[in-house]
Amino acid sequence: MSSSALIDKVLDTLQLVGISVSYFLLELLANKEYINHIAVKDILQNKQLILDALLKSAEDSLRTELKWATDLIKDICAREIVVLSAKESGYHFDVVHTVPEQLEDFSIEELAKDMEKLAPVTWDFLDTALSARTHQKIGAGKDRDEHQLVARMDSDEEAYWEELGEGDLEGIISGLTNDAESSVENQRKAKALLRKVTVLSIMMRSTNQRSNTLQSLMGMFLQSTHTLQKVIETLERMGVSVSVNAIFAATRSLSVQTHHTLRSLGQSLLAAYAYDNFDVDLKSHEHKIENSNESLKHLTSGLMFPLQHCTSQEDLKCSKELWLKSSLNPQAEVLPKRGWKDLLSLQPDTPNSSGLTHRDRFNSWKFLSDLITYGPPYFMQFKDRLREPELFEGIPVIKTPTIAALAMDVSNSTVAGNIQSVINLLEQGGITEPGTFDDPEIPDISEYVVLFHGNLGTGEWLQAVQQRRAIENTPWD
Repeated sequence: MSSSALIDKVLDTLQLVGISVSYFLLELLANKEYINHIAVKDILQNKQLILDALLKSAEDSLRTELKWATDLIKDICAREIVVLSAKESGYHFDVVHTVPEQLEDFSIEELAKDMEKLAPVTWDFLDTALSARTHQKIGAGKDRDEHQLVARMDSDEEAYWEELGEGDLEGIISGLTNDAESSVENQRKAKALLRKVTVLSIMMRSTNQRSNTLQSLMGMFLQSTHTLQKVIETLERMGVSVSVNAIFAATRSLSVQTHHTLRSLGQSLLAAYAYDNFDVDLKSHEHKIENSNESLKHLTSGLMFPLQHCTSQEDLKCSKELWLKSSLNPQAEVLPKRGWKDLLSLQPDTPNSSGLTHRDRFNSWKFLSDLITYGPPYFMQFKDRLREPELFEGIPVIKTPTIAALAMDVSNSTVAGNIQSVINLLEQGGITEPGTFDDPEIPDISEYVVLFHGNLGTGEWLQAVQQRRAIENTPWD
């Protein structure tokens, strides 16, 4: 018997007992007595197919009848965005009081999680709206392989971005995925996540101007990449960035915060300094003969970072001892010259019962590790039996924060430039020459050692500085 004949028989039976099809379905779904009936379970399992069939068979009439559903969804989305853009959600960015922690702690992934939690309906809607072509093709080709459709569209999108060039977006996407060499599927999900966060952030700012976390950070990023002011103003009107004035306000706030942090760290005497040169090509809008060769500027960048691993001021109070042993001190005691082999005796390495020193035991472990990892496949069976290397006076791994100092209009390719770089960095750290200040907050560093780091030539330049100032009376001058 054909399917049409079966359906006609069911319809005749319903008409015979005096029940319409709509009444039958409504009563079947509403009556709790039938909640576990096989017919109810079948309807619920295929509800999506039933709704799709309703939309296709009566699209024009249902457009009016389903208006209540669209109005309901719009109301839900509006309420979710209001909640998400409220101050309590934590995404109001006060540019006037910007602090470095706001930039360091920001995570697009965390923002996406909060958006999905506070606005689930809007989040799901954006997921569908931003991949409408995927949903449409999969819905229209249910008899074909869904994965083939998605893979084909991913390939088209990947070719598009490869031709256009993703720029810095590639770094953001790799940060959102678990592996730098993640699959195309993970890359697609990361791009979709970025788009949803961006669109929802625009909605949040349209609802509440103070809900501008993503826009503020985007503005700071544009400023750091020297984006043209007209471009920033255009993106601000689109809702993707904050205004130029807001960016300047945030920059001033960060500069003040950094200034206080540098002085506080420098005056603790527990800071190390680093500097290096960099070049900037200051292109002129008006090309003139007299300034055609002066666009390249040689500047110096600087960093400060705290000394870790329980370093104390007492550990650095050894300036006098170093001076007594310095070759620049005419009254220093003459010490015998030593070579690299003398370093081996600094840490005595007593052999164990097997006659192996710590160095020998590590070399043995390294040999076995390489043999298992890179040797013939036979040795892979011993991987679980290889333990971690023996720890000997291990230094704990600590994340060291670095603070950028103000760039200096100094070329450190000369001895005088290195002197200026050191003095400038110390001043930014709140340290000046002993005896030239009367501020009780400025510490006297004449008895302490200050550590400086640089490139391969920095040590030679600083040694040249010491040699030029070799006639000294005290450890400081």
